[in-house]
Amino acid sequence: MHKRLLLFLFLLQFTLTYAATKDSIIGKWRGTIIGHVDNKDYFINATIDTISKSEYTIQLKVFSGDYVGEFILNTTLKNQYKLFINSFIKKSEFPYAVPHISDCFTGYFQLKKDATSQYMLDLYRNPIMRKMEDFTLIDTAGNFTPSFECFTTVELFPTEKDTMYAKLERKTDSIITAKKNTKEVAKRKLVSSKEWSVKQESITLQIWDNNKEDGDIISLKFNDTWILTNFQLKKEKYTIPIKLTQKENQLLLFAENLGSIPPNTAAVSIDDNDLIRTFILNSDMSKSETVKIILAKPGK
Repeated sequence: MHKRLLLFLFLLQFTLTYAATKDSIIGKWRGTIIGHVDNKDYFINATIDTISKSEYTIQLKVFSGDYVGEFILNTTLKNQYKLFINSFIKKSEFPYAVPHISDCFTGYFQLKKDATSQYMLDLYRNPIMRKMEDFTLIDTAGNFTPSFECFTTVELFPTEKDTMYAKLERKTDSIITAKKNTKEVAKRKLVSSKEWSVKQESITLQIWDNNKEDGDIISLKFNDTWILTNFQLKKEKYTIPIKLTQKENQLLLFAENLGSIPPNTAAVSIDDNDLIRTFILNSDMSKSETVKIILAKPGK
């Protein structure tokens, strides 16, 4: 009887600790990146949500003065305090893409407490194997080094309050918004021969490379908002939910490069939960193709 009671108390303590661990993960987090190689300060704004009993998504925003990258990490909580990273998805980067950044978010986040007993997530990254051809730079000692090395440390702390980084984040967002609305967009000719009517305010866009993957990088502008920036097209479809707030809307494909097979070509599907229509858009460094999306009343 005594042994059973001890076992029950142990299991109860384990369950309560596990529940507290789960509760401590969900929510808003902010953090810093330490040990980067380009002499910039990088900061993180993250939101952690549950998918299932032990699976979580981390919406990750990385920013540094004139750079913003948005990513999604799909993770699994194992061994009570380890949040293992299953996949890394890039939503957007602007105005440049950080090479090999997906290598930097591997392994797992260790949930622990710092010296003040505050919860923190500390990234333990998997080792990265580099090919010989990656070693193209020479350091001050004359040794060859790779063109990019991942940062040393990523630390996140839960917070719902404004922090010292929030002001920098707002400033960064302002700079990025200004850059996205440069005259470069206005200089390119608009090709607007495509049009489609939808019946619902909530629609789903999907974009992918319908031909051979050749390194096409695009930005996608919906009305006055950039919904994708510096995004590399893949064969896999990338999904974007959209809420229409006006009758006539414009979707613009902006070519950031021409890939290895010009022009920059993308397939875009529009789904209003009634019909799906797919368009092939072509853009280059002198023109941007658009699709007009018209919100029609249901039944019209």
